[in-house]
Amino acid sequence: MSIKTLVTADDFGFSKSINRAMFEAYEQSRVSELSLMVDSYGTDEAVSYIRQNNIQNVGLHFSLYRLSKGGKILQGNDYDRILKEWTKEQLEGAFDEEIELFRKKVGFSPKHVIGHKQIALHTKLVEHVAHYCTANNCYARKEVIHKTLQPAEIPRGLNISRTVDRIFAYHWGTPEEMYSEYKKDVEEAKRDSHLYSIEFMFHPGYAGEFEKNLTSFIKQRIDDIHFLLSPDFLKLMKEEELQLVSSGEI
Repeated sequence: MSIKTLVTADDFGFSKSINRAMFEAYEQSRVSELSLMVDSYGTDEAVSYIRQNNIQNVGLHFSLYRLSKGGKILQGNDYDRILKEWTKEQLEGAFDEEIELFRKKVGFSPKHVIGHKQIALHTKLVEHVAHYCTANNCYARKEVIHKTLQPAEIPRGLNISRTVDRIFAYHWGTPEEMYSEYKKDVEEAKRDSHLYSIEFMFHPGYAGEFEKNLTSFIKQRIDDIHFLLSPDFLKLMKEEELQLVSSGEI
């Protein structure tokens, strides 16, 4: 039996070079969902692409990042400070503002809500985000376990709306190496439990000097796009009987 597989491209709209990689991946059916930053260097181009191609599989990449307000990309220390210093009401207001900005720019409500660096699962925000997602029947990404991310945990009993059984992310290297690592992950997860749905989380992107001044996450983005466009990704999907779907089918 095939496993419903959501393949998400995070940071859509970050910059034009990153957008270009996501255009390629989406057009070649390697990703099924685009996660949009609503106020970044490449947002206008990303929104034009969405509208011109009538793309519906787009959600909010909730980032607290507003280029038109702060004028700079937020780094890890910035998030630590904001999440500590801002009140619950301030953070909830920022979330609502990004939702409204998404609707205004894209023309419909987000199909998913994904928090950049897991901020949507922060204790000050998670209940508010969960209420929005359940009320609007949109997909919500649950915790991704990785050493570079701040710990986040969904309170016991809280329904955060539709999600998947397992999330796979954060392997880099050659396409062959990434295929091998992800295959191990999927097969191990299959042994542990029956999987109905999974998500692969990627950050595909190309990068020039412009991006290098904004993020240290460069090689990883390039590795992701090379893997997605490689025969190794298709091989993984076929061998593990993974069916590419949008979040609406989860």
